[in-house]
Amino acid sequence: MNPYIKAGIAASFLCFSSSFAQDAGGPVVAAVLPSSRAVQVGDTATAFATIINAGQAEAVNCRVALSPGGEAAGSFSFQTTDAANAITGSPDTPVNIAGGAAQSFVFAFTPSAPYSGGDLPLVFDCDNTDPAPVKAGVNSFWLSASTTAGADIVAISDTGAAVGLNSLPGVVETIDRQKNGAFVVAISNVGAAANLTVRPAVSPDGLTVTPRICQTNTATGTCLSPATDSVDFSIGANQTASFALFVVDGLPVSFEPGDNRISVRFEEGGALRGSTSVAVRTLMSAPVLPEIPYTYSDSDMDLPDYYQNGPVAGADNTPIDNHITNPGAVLGRVLFYDRRLSANNTTSCATCHTQATGFSDPLERSEGFAGGLTARHSPGLSNARYYANGHFFWDERSATLEDQTLAPIQSEVEMGLTLEEAVSRIDAEDFYDALFSAAFGDTEVTADRMARAMAQFVRSLTTYHSRFDAALAAGPVGSAAFEASFTPQEYLGLQLFMPVTGSPINSLGCAACHGTLAHISDDVHNIGLDDPADPEADAGNGLGEFKAPSLRNAGVRTHFMHDGRFTTLAEVIEHYNSGVIASPGLDPRLRNGRGQAQRLNLTAEDAQALEAFLHTLTDNDFLTDPRFADPFVD
Repeated sequence: MNPYIKAGIAASFLCFSSSFAQDAGGPVVAAVLPSSRAVQVGDTATAFATIINAGQAEAVNCRVALSPGGEAAGSFSFQTTDAANAITGSPDTPVNIAGGAAQSFVFAFTPSAPYSGGDLPLVFDCDNTDPAPVKAGVNSFWLSASTTAGADIVAISDTGAAVGLNSLPGVVETIDRQKNGAFVVAISNVGAAANLTVRPAVSPDGLTVTPRICQTNTATGTCLSPATDSVDFSIGANQTASFALFVVDGLPVSFEPGDNRISVRFEEGGALRGSTSVAVRTLMSAPVLPEIPYTYSDSDMDLPDYYQNGPVAGADNTPIDNHITNPGAVLGRVLFYDRRLSANNTTSCATCHTQATGFSDPLERSEGFAGGLTARHSPGLSNARYYANGHFFWDERSATLEDQTLAPIQSEVEMGLTLEEAVSRIDAEDFYDALFSAAFGDTEVTADRMARAMAQFVRSLTTYHSRFDAALAAGPVGSAAFEASFTPQEYLGLQLFMPVTGSPINSLGCAACHGTLAHISDDVHNIGLDDPADPEADAGNGLGEFKAPSLRNAGVRTHFMHDGRFTTLAEVIEHYNSGVIASPGLDPRLRNGRGQAQRLNLTAEDAQALEAFLHTLTDNDFLTDPRFADPFVD
């Protein structure tokens, strides 16, 4: 048999085998090549079919037939063939197929009247099995018949893949984060000369795949011109041509080969003259890690003294049994970025916590694996280690960071897996063996180990290379060297933000809530965003209380507050200046002496100075540090 046909039929079986139903004999599946023909009335259109008995019992009296009531008028017949495509047996004679075996056939349809085109109602069945399911592009056969001779294109695709668990013939594979794949199509025109257009198409319509096509030199395989949406070409009778297709995906494509497909159509004036198709899927890639592992543990980091001692160190929520280790954080980084931890391989922790925005979400609310939106904004993770309460989520519903890391995986909106499914997926990847062994002493994958590793990575997201940190390195707060590290506007903002000994500027008290030099919330607070009595208001932890992420890298975030309502720091500052809403749970620090919601009455100069100071907390080294970057991107 032609190797293209062998590969295509094998691929169709592999692609479609998940769709069958068990019966007394079989189940059986089927494949057809080529998938379309365009002939003249009275001429015979032939194609190959293979019926595979995927069961153990013998399938009895197996045949290829037409279901009655089809629109195309004509005669149909079938006959068995051998491995060399030679006809065997007698016409229209069913055969038995042993369990686990396959039988190839040639079938023929001779139209007796013009037919504008459509799928013939093929049936692949045996006496003791259910019919094989028919799927367009896999085992369907499209036919047209005209009174005049036209092009009749026999098209065969080849993805160049070898049979195996991760590489299937008949499946074009893109690599996650590299987002590209390719396959070729060879054609023979067994009809009349014609001017044709070839164009690829994807199904279903929402599939995030972009195919491009070029005609190639049949000897060298090189493109004759750059790949594009479609190619116009001329082909003579009994001539051949070849094409290359290049596939770029957006979101990863799940392995649903009966549905997620790329078809290649050859048309003459809009009329189909031939076609072929392949399945498309995304192979999840392995991480690219440095030969000398990155370091994350405290003993290997040059943390400033104010992170190692004093109030910042006192707020550290690291549990005694899960200190940051280098191999633990390396494993956690890989898990944090691994899209396998979502139901359709599209979403990771990093999808909603991007490094460039301080590990916050650029979106107001995060989009989950199936397109659903989270109820709240995903906050930044900078300095999450130094939230003294140690509870996580805006409402503190997770008692520890370790607990929090597993919650999005199990969320029906965010990632959509059970913990058992998540563990199974990670355990199935060979590259994780070395990572778990280095972190925990053996290769066992458990949800607890995954949580501990991801928590180690998140706690390693310490930011201390901002201009504010450089000022602290120059001298203590309030010293001349410290002040000289800022512009006058920035230093005014700093004095408004926090008390500075000897300064004539009265602090607004911002640092009372955004405490320590890690600039992170000290507790949950009602900051007057809404009246909790409003039935539409989010009550948070109760009475409208929410925790707040560190202000480190706030200058690169695009949304603020638990619901992402504000999009600029200026809007946040104006809220505290004039927008605080009074309610029974309003934090006392946001009330004036009469118990009313405070009004700061900032001047424009003061508001701009506060914003300028907050930008000095941006740590560009942190935002680009390869230790925290996506390891699945080479």
